[in-house]
Amino acid sequence: MSRRPPISTKRAWIPGAIPFFLVGFAYYLVSPALVYQFMSHDNELLQVATAYIDSDYFNISYMFDMLLILGSFLCGYVLGRIGTTAKRSVLDYGSFQTSFPLLLVISFGILITYFAMVAAASGGGFFTGYSTYNVPILGAFSTCVFMAAWFVNYFVRRKVSLLFLGSFLICSLLLLGWGSRMYFVLGCVTLLLGVVSDNRRLLKSLWLYAGIAGFCILVLSVGIFRQGGVDFSSDRLVGIFFAEPLFTSISGSLYFENSGGRPTFAFPHDLFASVIHFIPSAIYPNKVQLLSELTFNENVQSPFGAKSLLVNLYSNFGRFYPLFVAAIGAYYGFLYTRARASTFYRAVYFSALPVLLLLFFREGLATVIKVLAFNGMLVPVFVAFMLIWVSPRPMADIRNRVSQANLDPSLSGPRS
Repeated sequence: MSRRPPISTKRAWIPGAIPFFLVGFAYYLVSPALVYQFMSHDNELLQVATAYIDSDYFNISYMFDMLLILGSFLCGYVLGRIGTTAKRSVLDYGSFQTSFPLLLVISFGILITYFAMVAAASGGGFFTGYSTYNVPILGAFSTCVFMAAWFVNYFVRRKVSLLFLGSFLICSLLLLGWGSRMYFVLGCVTLLLGVVSDNRRLLKSLWLYAGIAGFCILVLSVGIFRQGGVDFSSDRLVGIFFAEPLFTSISGSLYFENSGGRPTFAFPHDLFASVIHFIPSAIYPNKVQLLSELTFNENVQSPFGAKSLLVNLYSNFGRFYPLFVAAIGAYYGFLYTRARASTFYRAVYFSALPVLLLLFFREGLATVIKVLAFNGMLVPVFVAFMLIWVSPRPMADIRNRVSQANLDPSLSGPRS
């Protein structure tokens, strides 16, 4: 029988959000300008982007936007940390329960089975890739993957975590079979953060970094296969790696060209759409159509799918977007501080960091806010309160037990 290391600033590794932001910032905002200038004309794959991007796109205004985004996030993050106190939460109580989490595992399994049956009934053949790309089906399983990773990090009991890990693997296998990689990658990063947090000695292990590098190469290789290619040359891998941010930046160039420049004012349609986005497609089948109508902007074009962060910011907030970026930074600063002492906020934080690394810079704000605020916070809060509600203990006793767990980590229960 082994015990999970206590959640404390002395023993658990709680990474800051700034490195994750900087990696996404460098990959999606800085690298396109460099790749366009120095690599796009020498690489067959990257050369495709030059037909869409205005040569004047990466100008002084673009550089100013980058500095403004960076500064706004850092200011918000610092303020969020300063204004928050590290302390345990009553929401931690469910993390070291045993019986009711097992019922939750069963319910979660039934939900996954139901989604799989709906997918089969709608003609969504398993392991058929993009040939049966069905947004409602992918949305349901993407949410399940995201939540399964959160459950693994939240629950202390090993057998409960392992059962949710099994659910994660099943949903991930189905997602990959349908051609969707993003939420699988997000979930894997979330789980890796949980493992390293409990075993910070891994930070000194070369195997960890070799495994991360191997995983990245594997994801790039899948991209080559999706193009029907078998050439694994270094030039091909570099092209696949930088195609993502460069092709994403195309939407920014087209938006500023269509709108005649950077708008001063804009209405945040995506924020309202995120509320609709949270409603399950099984309850509201026409959700996708309504979302398209709410977020439609004639100036926004994304020939290759993803949308640049600049498009999302200017089309929703105009030149006032630094306030939104600062609010995102403050949210991560809040989560970081609370995660240092709370199991609940630790799990929420570890699920939010991969979003900042990838989703924030390439997806519409309706999706980003839905994942961060609804899937990433409201649903976990609801689950945690349900575990408190079904407990026979009075609230005063629960608060006392959580408070004692802060001083005596053994009260949070062993991972057996």
